[in-house]
Amino acid sequence: MKNPDGTQGYSSNPIRGLCPVRCWYCYESARRRRFKIPPHFEFHRKELREIEQTKKPRGIFLGSVIELFHEAIPYDWRGTVFKTIRACPQHRFYILTKLPQNIDRPMPDNVWLGVSVIKGDDDGWMRLYWLKQASAKLKFVSFEPMLGRLNTPIIVNAGEFDWYIFGRLTRHGKKFDPKKDWLKFPIEYLKHVKGKPIFLKDNLRDIWGPDLIQEMPE
Repeated sequence: MKNPDGTQGYSSNPIRGLCPVRCWYCYESARRRRFKIPPHFEFHRKELREIEQTKKPRGIFLGSVIELFHEAIPYDWRGTVFKTIRACPQHRFYILTKLPQNIDRPMPDNVWLGVSVIKGDDDGWMRLYWLKQASAKLKFVSFEPMLGRLNTPIIVNAGEFDWYIFGRLTRHGKKFDPKKDWLKFPIEYLKHVKGKPIFLKDNLRDIWGPDLIQEMPE
C-alpha cells in the first residue's frame, strides 16, 4: 500500500493473534503453525501510539494479519483503533475485510475500505453486496489471491467502486496462478469501460508482462 506521496507505505497490526477466518492460503497462519505462536488475541496499544506520534502523512494497511470485523475481536479494541484513525486525519488507512456484513460503523474519511474477492462465487457476490451498503468515502475490491476466472456478472456488479487490485497467490508455487486471459476481461471492462484505476501487484509480472498497470485513485 502506498503513502499519499506515492512512496511505499507500511502495515500496522495493533490486534494480533490467529486470524479466526482461517483462510487455507494465509501466509500468516502457516508462519504461526511453524513457530508455534499462541493463537490468543493480544492488543498492542504501542502500535497505535506510534501511528499517533507520526506527523508525516502515511499510508497504513491496518490489520493486515487479522480480520478486524470478526465477532471474536473485542468491540472496545476496535473502538480504540477507530479512535486513533479519527485522531490522525493526516494518514490514509487501508482496511481490507472478508466480513463486510459485520462492519459496525461508518468509516472516517481517511479510510479506504475494501473487500477481498478471490473468485466469482456466491461468497464474492455477498461481499460486494455488503460493501455497497457500507459507509465509506472510498471503496475498493482486492482480487487477491485471484483463484479463478471472474465471470461477467460479478465484474459488472463490482464496477461501481473506486479502485481494483489484482494479485496472485504466493508461497504455493504456480499451481494456483491465474491465466492472463482471466485478467484481460475484468481489466478491460473496469479500466476502459468504467474508467476506474487498476493496480496489478508485482507478483503478476511473470503472468501479465513488464508493463504492469499500477494506478491509484486520485
